Amino acid sequence: MVMDNGSAIAKLRANFEGKQAIYLEKGALLVCVSDIRPGRTTVAAQIEEIPTSGLLGFVGVGRPNGQAPLRWTIRAGSFSVFSDHCWQMGYGGWSIHFEPALVRAVVQLAAEFPETLDDYERYRQIRRRVQEDPPGVQGAWQKVFPTDEG
Repeated sequence: MVMDNGSAIAKLRANFEGKQAIYLEKGALLVCVSDIRPGRTTVAAQIEEIPTSGLLGFVGVGRPNGQAPLRWTIRAGSFSVFSDHCWQMGYGGWSIHFEPALVRAVVQLAAEFPETLDDYERYRQIRRRVQEDPPGVQGAWQKVFPTDEG
């Protein structure tokens, strides 16, 4: 189905605005997504971390401002895709997973990690769990910026 960018942005907002999700990009965080908005050639959104036991943020990156929740803006261009449960940058980079059962499963998994478990292994286990999630992997994917190409 080809939809114009306005329809895609409206669907992104309806699916994900104000929702909790698992954000993956060189680490894993529980986040809330807000202020999804179009640019001329990009789409942007505000991301705010929800501090969660066992989810340490970005692997190998210290936290600015001590332990304050992280807040930042994401952007994606013409390769960005989304489904009913996931939004991806489209060319590597970040992916955000919104399926409520998956979010609960990842939070539970993280809470059970031993304190001695290394950050890289935490990230590997979380990625493995996310990749096993049928609604996140399957589904109808749509481009945020559709083209007329078949």
